[in-house]
Amino acid sequence: MPHPASPPPVACVLSIGDELLSGDIVNTNAAFLGMRARALGVELRHVAVLRDRMDEIVAATRAATGTSAIVLVSGGLGPTTDDLTTEAIARAVGDELVRDADAVGRLTEKFQRLGRPMPDANLKQADRPSTATWLANPVGSAEGLMVEHAGAAIFVMPGVPRELHKMMIEQVEPRLRERHALTPSRRRMYRTLGIGESALAERIEPVIARARTRSPGLAAMFLHYRASMPEVFVVLEAVHDEAGNAATLDELAALDEELGAALSPALYGIGEADLATRIVAAATKHGRRLAFAESCTAGLSSALLASVPGASQCLDGAIVAYDDRIKRELLGVDAALLAEHGAVSEPVARAMAEGGRRSLGSDLCVAITGIAGPGGGTREKPVGTVHFAVSDGESTSHLRLHLRGDRGTLQRGAALWAHKLLWDRLHAIGLAPVESLEPSAAE
Repeated sequence: MPHPASPPPVACVLSIGDELLSGDIVNTNAAFLGMRARALGVELRHVAVLRDRMDEIVAATRAATGTSAIVLVSGGLGPTTDDLTTEAIARAVGDELVRDADAVGRLTEKFQRLGRPMPDANLKQADRPSTATWLANPVGSAEGLMVEHAGAAIFVMPGVPRELHKMMIEQVEPRLRERHALTPSRRRMYRTLGIGESALAERIEPVIARARTRSPGLAAMFLHYRASMPEVFVVLEAVHDEAGNAATLDELAALDEELGAALSPALYGIGEADLATRIVAAATKHGRRLAFAESCTAGLSSALLASVPGASQCLDGAIVAYDDRIKRELLGVDAALLAEHGAVSEPVARAMAEGGRRSLGSDLCVAITGIAGPGGGTREKPVGTVHFAVSDGESTSHLRLHLRGDRGTLQRGAALWAHKLLWDRLHAIGLAPVESLEPSAAE
């Protein structure tokens, strides 16, 4: 079976800004650029986060061009004195910094459209290294730059995420395709919930070891584990060995049956779509309406589902029954159940699921009641005790877990476990069959 012999071009990312190192701003741009690089078929090997210091940016840029064919730079293109990226890039490549009259005109027009005069400080945004070309920015004042040095292409983009996203997709990626014969990275992701990383590895490592003997491409594949508890993802990536061998998509997909059996029942999907997206797709396809009755998660589980585009096609709503009075009055939980068993109990979880389904007129309802802490736990019901129930009108299933972590971690874990219980019920009643584990069109 033929394998592509050309390895992908190597890239690095330089994220510039003191605020990224101080923790004032999370570096989401690096994650976005990594995702886009993978989709393009560019091998991102290094991400550096730099302060707004001229000598540090210059040194990092020169080092990057010595190891990478593509350098993606973000941040430091603003009009203030701490925005040094343009001048630093010019110094790094040995260019003179020039003020571009056409760029001054574009800046002036942008401010005129906004109905306000342009401060003199913004004129520095019309400066560029003498050999650089501009990258258009239709949504902000800072245009991007492309300059070549030592065989590498340096792309400089604004730090504002929405501006960087648009510029990367519309300006940078077409240029990368022109420069390189790019093949999107080949990988297979197995998404699980409810099994630890080490336990998961014990199950699949023998399968992977056998697979490596089948072809040079599979022997070269790289195995990743991505843990974000309670979820763990297993990623098989087709990488090139020294002879140019790399696994094909068909070879990776041929492992689905063995890996699926090893990961069951924790496996909920193969591909890029998350659990909420899969639930919305399955429920919408089969015309089922969903509801939530949430106590300790206070609406988080339903909010995660509602974040999926198209969720209105299947989500009726949620009742946040944080107080016992709401459990009684809106969910119809019998006061005697609460008195005898307490709010965090199997009987109350079942009653919440059944009452939520009736109250909202939904086909299925998931209930969550637990102790998120840090206080409120007892010997019988320690912090992290969570009861779940799912009712579909025919039957009601229950699950009791003891989750670990701080309050936020426990709430997020409980919200995701509620989705897994809902997915399992959809699967059990034939609405999420095995083939739905395959990537959908939405992925």
